[in-house]
Amino acid sequence: MDALKLKLQRLGPLRPEAWDMICSLAQRSEVKLQRNVLTKNGSLAYLSEGLLKEYDQHERELPAIVNFISQYQCFVTRKHHQHRYLEACMPCVIYQWNFDDLQNLYQHFNELKTIYEMLCAEYEDGVMLRMRLLEMPVKERIETFKCEFKAVLPFLKKKDIANYLHLHYTHFLRHWNS
Repeated sequence: MDALKLKLQRLGPLRPEAWDMICSLAQRSEVKLQRNVLTKNGSLAYLSEGLLKEYDQHERELPAIVNFISQYQCFVTRKHHQHRYLEACMPCVIYQWNFDDLQNLYQHFNELKTIYEMLCAEYEDGVMLRMRLLEMPVKERIETFKCEFKAVLPFLKKKDIANYLHLHYTHFLRHWNS
């Protein structure tokens, strides 16, 4: 949790008593490879170890991968995420705070609300990245993906990358290898 503490401190003031309360309210869970992550609406989660892929199945015959969440990133669950689910690409350790815990934290430490908003913005930027990539020509889309996800490329399956980039697998491989 030291990495989370440093991340929060970079985003704003973090009093020692606020950190103690954050730690005491954290719900730790371990997720095995290819298992879904259970989250509740209104919660905030921090991926301490591992890699997740986020699927959206809303009005789709086959779910689409809309985000990859890597180690040391946070993610939120909101009402409009009810058609999404998370699957572990490798074993994961996740810390979560439910809506009531977050409200309790804000009541005692109002400055944490600003940090929460920045964590949400960081998560939303990750989701929006896919939308920007889909507007690019295929070659540029793949090159930008490689740059953005360089650290986790060895852990991603090419079929998942093709799904994320909204490309047919064989078309994707032709461009990936060239």
